[in-house]
Parts: sequence; C-alpha cells; structure tokens
Amino acid sequence: MTIASTISHYLNDHSIHYRVIPHDHSATSRESAHKAGVREDSVAKAILLEDDRGMVMAIIPASSSLNMSAVHDETGRNHLKMVDEEAFGKIFSDCEVGALPPLGPAYGITTLVDHSLARCDTIYLESGDHESLVALDGRDFQQLMSNCQHCDLSRDWF
Repeated sequence: MTIASTISHYLNDHSIHYRVIPHDHSATSRESAHKAGVREDSVAKAILLEDDRGMVMAIIPASSSLNMSAVHDETGRNHLKMVDEEAFGKIFSDCEVGALPPLGPAYGITTLVDHSLARCDTIYLESGDHESLVALDGRDFQQLMSNCQHCDLSRDWF
C-alpha cells in the first residue's frame, strides 16, 4: 500500500503539491522519522480520541507526547480516551492499522492541531501505511488545517 486514497484525493482536491517519501517499515511516527531521515519534530502525529460525543483527532509533533489536560481544557470534554487502533478500520478503511494520517478533516473528524507545527517549513505525514511519509509545505499544511482549532497540546519527551 502507498498513500491512502482519501489522503491523495483530499490533497489533490485542495491543489496541494506533495511528495511521497518511502522508508523501511516502521511501527511509530518517531520511527518513521528516523527511517525516512527527517526530524521528529517535523512529522505530524495523529492521536485519535473518543467520548460519547464522538471522535477528536489531536495532531502533535512525533517528538512530543500528548498533554491530555490541554485537550480537556481546549475541548471542555473531560471523558476523551484514546481509541484502540483496531477500531480505526471503520473510519480509516483505506489505511493499515496503526498508520493514522494526521488529516482529520479529510475523514470528517473534529481536529486539534498543536501550535508548534506552524514553525515547520516542511511537514511530514503518515500516508496510511507503515512504509511512506507524505511531505508537504508547512504553509500548505496550515491552509489544510485552517478550520481546525490550533492550541498547545504537546509536551516534549523526557
């Protein structure tokens, strides 16, 4: 598998120029960054959360961890829990399990984006498989996320 069809259609529909960067099989966004030879803080990592009101996608740098207190503060939703990867299949049917593309709007999911990603000249996204990243201009990523809530969601790994 390469880039998920939902992602390629979404990028093409928004006239976004992108490149697919192949890499050896990886299990995490941090590992994808290393195998693709790019900085962890320029790889956007998606974390899918859910409560009884529905799903929320948080997008943070792969170099960071999610600050759930910040998510609760931003959303006012105190019962959001991480969605098990096995449950992704219903929404992300064009993706491999665990290869969650950080483009919630493409899948109709409410999305929060960490402010720190705005500093990146190039953003790398999981493509929907475990062997490639999508590279796009940071300004284009910000344009795609313009209708999303931007806030401080992450904290650095310790």
